[in-house]
Amino acid sequence: MLTRLSLRTSLPLLLAMFALLFILLLTSMHLPRQAKASKDSLHSYTQQILILMQSSLSDHLRQRRSQELQVTLADLASLQGVLWAMVIDQHQHIAAATRLGLHPERLTLPDGHELEEMLAGDRPRWLDLGNHRYLVSYPLIATLDQDKLRQYSLLVSLDYQQSTRRNTSNDWLYLGQILVLLLLLGLFLNFLYARLVTRRLARIGEAVQRFAAGDPQAKAEVGGEDEIGQLAFNFNRMIEQLTQNQAALRDSEQLLRNVVGAAPVAMLIVNAQGRIEDANPAAGRLFNRRRRDMLDTTPDRLLGSSEPWPRMQAQLQTPLEFDARSNNHSFMLEGTCTPFERAGQRCHLLLLRDISDRKRAEQRLRFLANFDQLTNVASRNHLLIQLDEALAKGQPLALLFINLDHFKRINDSLGHDIGDTLLRTVADRLRPFAASGDLLARLGSDEFLLLLDHDDLDAAMTLGGRILDAFKTPFQARQYQLYISPSIGITHHRGSGGSASELLKQADLALMRAKGAGRNRLACFDSQLAAEAEERQRLEGELRLALERGEFELFYQPQVDTDNQAQVMEALLRWRSPSRGLVSPAVFIPVLEDTRLILEASRWVFRQACRQALSWRRQGYNWRIAINLSPLDFHQPDLADTLIGILDEEGTPAELLELELTESALLEADDMVQETLRRLKDAGLPLFLDDFGTGYASLTYLQQFRFDGIKIDRQFVAELPDNPRSVALVRGILTMAVQLGLEVVAEGVENERQAAFLRLNGCHRLQGFHFARPQRAADCVRLAVHA
Repeated sequence: MLTRLSLRTSLPLLLAMFALLFILLLTSMHLPRQAKASKDSLHSYTQQILILMQSSLSDHLRQRRSQELQVTLADLASLQGVLWAMVIDQHQHIAAATRLGLHPERLTLPDGHELEEMLAGDRPRWLDLGNHRYLVSYPLIATLDQDKLRQYSLLVSLDYQQSTRRNTSNDWLYLGQILVLLLLLGLFLNFLYARLVTRRLARIGEAVQRFAAGDPQAKAEVGGEDEIGQLAFNFNRMIEQLTQNQAALRDSEQLLRNVVGAAPVAMLIVNAQGRIEDANPAAGRLFNRRRRDMLDTTPDRLLGSSEPWPRMQAQLQTPLEFDARSNNHSFMLEGTCTPFERAGQRCHLLLLRDISDRKRAEQRLRFLANFDQLTNVASRNHLLIQLDEALAKGQPLALLFINLDHFKRINDSLGHDIGDTLLRTVADRLRPFAASGDLLARLGSDEFLLLLDHDDLDAAMTLGGRILDAFKTPFQARQYQLYISPSIGITHHRGSGGSASELLKQADLALMRAKGAGRNRLACFDSQLAAEAEERQRLEGELRLALERGEFELFYQPQVDTDNQAQVMEALLRWRSPSRGLVSPAVFIPVLEDTRLILEASRWVFRQACRQALSWRRQGYNWRIAINLSPLDFHQPDLADTLIGILDEEGTPAELLELELTESALLEADDMVQETLRRLKDAGLPLFLDDFGTGYASLTYLQQFRFDGIKIDRQFVAELPDNPRSVALVRGILTMAVQLGLEVVAEGVENERQAAFLRLNGCHRLQGFHFARPQRAADCVRLAVHA
């Protein structure tokens, strides 16, 4: 009940209730006990006095001191509550009294018989006369008077009414004082309570009301370190924290509104009734509608279809793709539906994203992944997928691997734009040869492959012949009319076993056979090709170990002057295999070049030649050593540094060596190649152009580079001096060399007639079997000694 009242009311009421309870307890229990205790105390006090008087009076009677007896009674009469006192015998004769003329019969006494009983006893007696009045008898001594025994008693009349009234008055006065003190204490406590509790709590309450009314600066101005002060301090901290939280919440809500407003994703809130309750600006842009036009509509109506919305409700939080229409415009959307609770109702947040551009990009990526961007035929990746699927199904098939002959020359001479145009034209010409079920693909730069859905080898060869005939017609690439031929490798598969990589390898081997046979032709894969490929694989593996095992060695073939004296020894690489014996260079040199092992071999040859040149000089032979460099060597930017470094390491003078390089090494004569040749020339190494006349740009190279000499190829020497054309060509080369100051070496000299013609026309050095075959270094020394 008290909790329904204010603290200002409940505390005084509580104090009043405690005061009333205290008064009730005091009047019902304390005052009666106090009255009884006062009465008992008065009785006890009177008894003690009467006992003392009993002794004193007995002594006075014994001594017959009547005067002292009278004085003692007078003293007794002066006591509180004593009305009168007398000394009386058993015959009721008064020996002394506190009043003159006092007789028993004049007193208000019990009847004579009752008084006689009181006087006859030998112990004190108290006779209650009522109304707090008592008649008390205390026996005194017995004396002999005229030979008669007389028994005396002290008889006292007591009246406690006045004392009782005074005590009662004192008790009520005490009660009144207690009440006054309680009232004063209550007022004081109420005052303190008001200052220390209610007023301070009221300030906290006022601060709460101000804060609830929207005052963010509301504070409880309450001091102190007690519980209320701590409460006010915590309340103020709570208000500050709430204010900060409200500010953060407002900022967060504003940020959320800004984010939702700026979000590129369309957001719709659909209420429990299935109608759009809110939409962000992105939704307006997506559907080209104003916000108010979208509100209170259904998602079906907005999306232009009744199918997507039930799907999204059935697959919550799962991205779904579907077509939508708005204002006669179709587009692809990705939607996600997420449920949430709002005001106790189940709502949905619908996120929509236009994925039309992404779908178009995916289609474009699929096209790029499966089709060649330049020619629009199938890509290598798509071909491999189709080939794997066909092999997995056991489907018979055939492959035509088509490569354009000398396409690189067109790219290098006319530019890549013309080359790309030519490739597109070639693809257009090949496309009609792909029947229904076939697949035309571009594998690489100038490589095409036609996948046929049958394994008829004769039909595939016939189709390859038709393709060769189709290429006889020139191709138009912008302003250029270009003639280009294909080389075609063919393989077929019966539909059991095999893999895509194996079939492509077979087609590639067949293509290599066609190229090796002179290009512009077709070749079929057979068991011989497989055996040759397997043999080449073994050969490649053995060559990789040959350098480590020291299986290579150098043979030397002399180049003689007009007196048949050896001036230069050409270093020729030989491979003495433990299992194959001495292997012909025509067998292993191409493999070294294909595997790029020729780079390591060239450096080994150069270092061995340096050491052999020094060895021969120590033996008294000043033979120079001619070293052949591979075209691949000139693709290495560190070639000059490496060769010059070997010279320095071995301590070999540069004039003891010659470097021979072919025209193919100069086909890409870029700045790096020119800088390499310049550094080698500056280091003192003579440079000779090998196989002169076999290329189409030999004279251009003589103009661009500072060569020290040239080597006439053996095909010009072979028909000397009988073939007039060979005679004219060789004489022209020798005449040109004289004019350019170049030294000329003729290789492939087989007989004396050839040697005589060359010497007669001014050739400086001759080399061939007519003089000596390639041989070991020791054999070269023995040959020189015998000569």
